[in-house]
Amino acid sequence: MKVPCAVIRDLLPLYAEDLASEESRQVVDEHLAACPDCRERLEKLKQPAVPEPDAAEALRGVKKSLRRRRLQTALLAALLVFLPLFSLLARSTDKIAVPWEADLVRVESADGGLILSFDGRISALEAELCTDPDNGETTLLLQGWSDRWSGRTDAAHERGSYAISTLPDRVIYGYGFRDMGQKFLYGKPMNGGTMILPRLTLGYYVLIALAAAAIFGLLWLLFRKKKAAPALRALFFVALSYPVGHLLVKGGETFSFFLVRDLAFILIAAAAVWGLLMLGTHILRQKRAERE
Repeated sequence: MKVPCAVIRDLLPLYAEDLASEESRQVVDEHLAACPDCRERLEKLKQPAVPEPDAAEALRGVKKSLRRRRLQTALLAALLVFLPLFSLLARSTDKIAVPWEADLVRVESADGGLILSFDGRISALEAELCTDPDNGETTLLLQGWSDRWSGRTDAAHERGSYAISTLPDRVIYGYGFRDMGQKFLYGKPMNGGTMILPRLTLGYYVLIALAAAAIFGLLWLLFRKKKAAPALRALFFVALSYPVGHLLVKGGETFSFFLVRDLAFILIAAAAVWGLLMLGTHILRQKRAERE
């Protein structure tokens, strides 16, 4: 007598748990020998049951998710506060060259050296000694600086001074850039002039970063549904962050007399911008996924 599959399937749970009678087991064994569907159902019954999710574990997962979101929100707020403050620090500590004005710097001989004095229109005076490789003559180049935002005081401010132990052949004020000209202050005149040009490297870095941002942005758009999309997005944000960091630190200026200092400030600002872009994108994607 052929037993229907429906009857055998009712017996399978008892059979799998070894709770069926001997007669029932014989009936099931005979049926399983000829029925692959019931054999497959028996194998599934013998597999260990998936445990129900623990309520405490689920609660811990929710708490962990909430802590992670609070941390992300706090970090996002910190970056939003850090960037304008850091930009303010970078711009306020930047130095601006002071063009020559009457009686800005005085040069006097003293004991085989020089005494340099400057008034309150200059917050710092920089001296650089240059030697002509052809005739060995030395030229002392002076440049006065003021802070970008603190501005200069008036000429009546108490003069600052310091001594130069060596006696150069001549002293010239001004690096001669941006049509500011130079002022001969001491010694014998020279044919032509000496000019120290600002570094233009920062401008090239901005152009390279913009080109890289265009390339990675296009690749991200083309492969936005591929596995490489997150990496391309991160690279696009890296390239985009540098010009933004430059804008925060140097504004529209692309020259620098203090390349190491300016580049360090720009890279720090760019890193903060990159973190802000990555974190903001991540939070937006999370909220979009929740709405869906």
